[in-house]
Amino acid sequence: MKAKKLSEIHREAEKNLGLRPGSTTNVRNGHSGTGTRGPLSPGDFPMNQPGAGGMMMPGMPGGRKMPGMPGLDNDNWEVPRSRSMPRADPLRNRTPPFVNKLPPINSRLLPQRSGALISSKTSALVGNGGPLSRSGPVVTTSQTTGPPKSLIPDLCVDPIVEQSAAAHKSSSAGLKKKTISLLEEYFHIRILDEAQQCIEELKSPDYYQEVVKEAISLALDKGASSIDPLLRLLQHLYTKNIFKASDLETGCLLYSSLLDELAIDLPRAPAHFGEVIGCLVLSRCLSIEVVEGALKKMEDVFFRAAVFEAMMKTIKANPSGQAILSSHAATIHACSDILSSK
Repeated sequence: MKAKKLSEIHREAEKNLGLRPGSTTNVRNGHSGTGTRGPLSPGDFPMNQPGAGGMMMPGMPGGRKMPGMPGLDNDNWEVPRSRSMPRADPLRNRTPPFVNKLPPINSRLLPQRSGALISSKTSALVGNGGPLSRSGPVVTTSQTTGPPKSLIPDLCVDPIVEQSAAAHKSSSAGLKKKTISLLEEYFHIRILDEAQQCIEELKSPDYYQEVVKEAISLALDKGASSIDPLLRLLQHLYTKNIFKASDLETGCLLYSSLLDELAIDLPRAPAHFGEVIGCLVLSRCLSIEVVEGALKKMEDVFFRAAVFEAMMKTIKANPSGQAILSSHAATIHACSDILSSK
């Protein structure tokens, strides 16, 4: 490959840079822009200035424009430097331009509910690196002023009904505890007037049927020796108009519905329960029709038979009992049908 001459290199440079032919003659001949020979002054083209990276060609960035170059004819080839943009002095300004300056933050890129743009104030996301602040939700200007809508749909539950049911349950538990306590005291001291006063202090006539059931259950759990105190208590409260016939009847039906389970641990409970019913029928406190309902509440045929036989034996043992059985022959026959059915 044949080496090019310096003149050829300059002609190609003039052609590539769009210079007029011969405009690089001064550079080739070593003349300055004023036509004088010799080394270039600092105001001329820095051809071989130390630190300039070698010989600088015309038209290169950072070099001065030569006569004939585009831009002298005001063709906007090079963007003129504004006076408001001073040259950077490498010896005077060595500080990076973005030190101690935070870039602008776009509020759309922040997490939801993080507030407006972060300025010089302490933020929940930028600061000491601690956990997020939980003092309360941050309200932005984009939020509406109306009441917040719940994200969870309300359940279709009436709070008044729930409160009433809870209050009733709590009241029933308290009444049951008081009832058992006063019955335990009665079976221990067996004072009727004091037991009557305690039951009246309950101030819950609707709960008296439960009192009857608890009294029968507690007495039969204690054994045959508690049957007589139980009968005297129930007959006393009935004659004092504390208990009604409906209270005694419902209480017996409630106990009979539990007898299938209770009789497993208390085998004599069905017979004792039949004896209690027979005595209440003889004292005119209870109708004999309750026996039919009590037998229907029970499922075990042996327990049914034990209750019915004990009731019949108790009624027949009393002189006035035969008249009761004769006047209620249809009920006795219905009870016999229940016993024969399985």
